[in-house]
Amino acid sequence: MHLQLSRLPRSRFALLVLVLCAAVGAQAAAQQRGARASDSSGAAAGEGAAVLALEQKIEEAVVKGDVAFVDSVTTSDFIFHHGSGWVRGEDPGGTRDDKQAFLKRVRDKEYLIHDLDRVQVEMHNNLAVTYGRYVSLFMPPGRKSPNPGRLTTIWFVRVYAKRDGQWKFVSHRTVFGPNDSPAGVDPNMIATPEQAKAYVPGQPQINVPAKTYAPQSPAAAEVLAFEKSVGDAIVRGDVAYFDKVTDPTLIMVHGDNWTRGAESTLVDTKETFLDRVRKKQYNAHDFDSVRVDMHDDVAITYGRYVAQIAGREKTDRPWFSVWFHRIYQKQNGEWKYVAHRTIHGASHGTRESVSLR
Repeated sequence: MHLQLSRLPRSRFALLVLVLCAAVGAQAAAQQRGARASDSSGAAAGEGAAVLALEQKIEEAVVKGDVAFVDSVTTSDFIFHHGSGWVRGEDPGGTRDDKQAFLKRVRDKEYLIHDLDRVQVEMHNNLAVTYGRYVSLFMPPGRKSPNPGRLTTIWFVRVYAKRDGQWKFVSHRTVFGPNDSPAGVDPNMIATPEQAKAYVPGQPQINVPAKTYAPQSPAAAEVLAFEKSVGDAIVRGDVAYFDKVTDPTLIMVHGDNWTRGAESTLVDTKETFLDRVRKKQYNAHDFDSVRVDMHDDVAITYGRYVAQIAGREKTDRPWFSVWFHRIYQKQNGEWKYVAHRTIHGASHGTRESVSLR
């Protein structure tokens, strides 16, 4: 089939050129990142591989406008949070789509490109967490912006849950982005060992007042109270309580290096963090600006905690703040702490400089 470009309307011609350039750029970016992308996917086996395969199919369906497929693999309480302003204390800090709003985007074919990259999966029995980035070309119909569409990078964390034997997409949250990415290459990405060594987490420091968000339901209030009880147990060194309320698969990812494409420099399992609790490493562990998304037996909290490590009281930077994403699951009628992931931080300083408190 021959496509006669000279006969296309000017607007359609410009769009076609843009898409072709974007596709070439995305291919170049894929060649540049090479083994890293395939290694992260290849490392997953079994259920993890199934989740990654589903995620790839979802992205393809979003571009094709396959509403039926996206509808079939998302939960009824699905949430897709665009934008990372929430990490800067903004309210709402981005655009929040429920299932119907996101399906409308799919129906309207708003995305010409939605390519996953550097995605890894973390398994927690019948829950899965994926994290990485996608390269996007957002071109909604009727776009009135004088600027042409451009490739952007979105770093994200997503949650999947197994419902009636089938993996379902529960939640997407943008953690960094969208960032302009010519040829699909994010200029913020840590690409070399030297850059990884020089990277300082928690920059720029986000110094915003603490906020209190009213829980949207009794269940959400219950989750917030539970989260606070976990923080209190950490400070008092209550190993028995922390052990009781945490899932055996607990993973705590510290540092925001991963939101720039680098490996996390500190990851705790349940056993290693229990040792921190046993040693009473935290003088304080206070939550603020926390909100909750409820998804049946799964709760996702996001916000900030401010903490102090024992022994640093007399230093010039005794406190630190962390913006986070956490997952809880109700198991046999009781909430369990399943996963923590640092989104921005840790930012170090005085109590006031890290939280205006």
